[in-house]
Amino acid sequence: MSGTAHAALTADQVWQSWKDAGALVGLTVSAATENNADGVLTLNGVSIAPEGMAGLTISDMVLTEEDDGSVTIEPGADIGVAMAGEAEGAVTVTHDGLVLTAREADGGLAYDYEAAKLDVVYDTSYPGVSFDGSEAPTVTSAGTVGFTNLSGTYSDTPGTNRTFGLDIAADVLAYNTSLDDPGMEMKQTSTSETAGIEMSMAFALPSSMQLTAMSAPADFGTALNEGLSFTLSTKQGESTGTMTQESAFMPMDLVMKAGGGEGTVVFNKDTFSMKSMASGLDISSGPGMMPVPVQVTSGPIEFDLTTPVVATEAAGDYSFVMKLADFSVNEEAWAMFDPNAALPRDAAQIAIDISGKTTMDLPALIASGEGGAPYTPAPESLNITELGVKVAGAALAATGAFTFDNSMGIPMPLGEANVSVTGANALIDGLIATGLMSEDDAMGARMMMGMFMVPGANADELTSKIEAKEGMQILVNGQPLPM
Repeated sequence: MSGTAHAALTADQVWQSWKDAGALVGLTVSAATENNADGVLTLNGVSIAPEGMAGLTISDMVLTEEDDGSVTIEPGADIGVAMAGEAEGAVTVTHDGLVLTAREADGGLAYDYEAAKLDVVYDTSYPGVSFDGSEAPTVTSAGTVGFTNLSGTYSDTPGTNRTFGLDIAADVLAYNTSLDDPGMEMKQTSTSETAGIEMSMAFALPSSMQLTAMSAPADFGTALNEGLSFTLSTKQGESTGTMTQESAFMPMDLVMKAGGGEGTVVFNKDTFSMKSMASGLDISSGPGMMPVPVQVTSGPIEFDLTTPVVATEAAGDYSFVMKLADFSVNEEAWAMFDPNAALPRDAAQIAIDISGKTTMDLPALIASGEGGAPYTPAPESLNITELGVKVAGAALAATGAFTFDNSMGIPMPLGEANVSVTGANALIDGLIATGLMSEDDAMGARMMMGMFMVPGANADELTSKIEAKEGMQILVNGQPLPM
């Protein structure tokens, strides 16, 4: 990835920009020696760390001014992170051909980078837990997290809001880890490999303040109103992984596979939104914690959470979506509690889709939780677009719409919801046959269904209409509560 600068960029300018950016987030960027000759800045003993503390060290780095106005940056082979506290060991970064190119972009700096391979390798130890008062045993932890064919861009753009951007792409993201905890009598190893990693993020910080200066909810609210924001988008291909755990209490032997997926996060003064979608998963477990092999599979998985952040006058949109399709377990797992197949083996389905409008002041809500003035969001509406569960041959479905009157200090609902349940009696019969439900419990469940639901048009179907009227009156199938 390359670019053409609008004006000649110098190595000293790049180096100074790192110092300035570090100071903005409370880091000191320095070098033991600096030597600039003929457009080549050579740094030795580079350190990036909080003041007076250990941090990232780079043995050497060469910044070379190019004819096109850019600056090529080549870090040395010795890159490490110092351990702090009781932890001992080493964390190092190894790479094959890591090169960065700094260029001017939109009044700031952008860094294009690429490497055939980049690994973060750690080998550490730290005190574990002692349960008998003796000296705590030492826990050892080691592993490698690596990228193959890594490329991307980091940008730093000044303005009313200083915006930091980061784009990452890699053919493969992989890791392998090991853990030995004598105190817990546990040894664990894991591996993972994910294809087609893509990530793009942007963080805007008001130039009027430093990130480390935001210590109170009021500072947070000021920063939001002045432009503090964060966005993230991710995309990935298929993932595979394993985990083996030797333990007297929780032995595991897992093999995992997941389809591709994507996600987004948006956070600013108007909204917080988190969305993700995955095409499915497959997890297999050998005998260990469970007496039989267990396989869990699912189809597409969807999650969506949206809420206003600072909406104190006009209400903002909120929503919650969670969908899980075709969730199932293997016959051996079913047979542990239902050996005679009294329950249908249908894959489970879950679908929740609700939305509405509410006033919200997130900084005030945070301040309330820290001992400030009490604050409660005020919902104005709730739309139940879909609320559905299907499991073991039974199904529940609901829709509805409500508005809320907040003039009394608490939300007063007005509206209705319609609920339908099919296969409930057959499910209860199956649970009795498996021994998971007693006859007395079944009688109580059927009595409750009889109180709040009426027979539907089809066999083993029950329906209910729930209405919220003026004056906090709640009706179920036309009958007021309490019934």
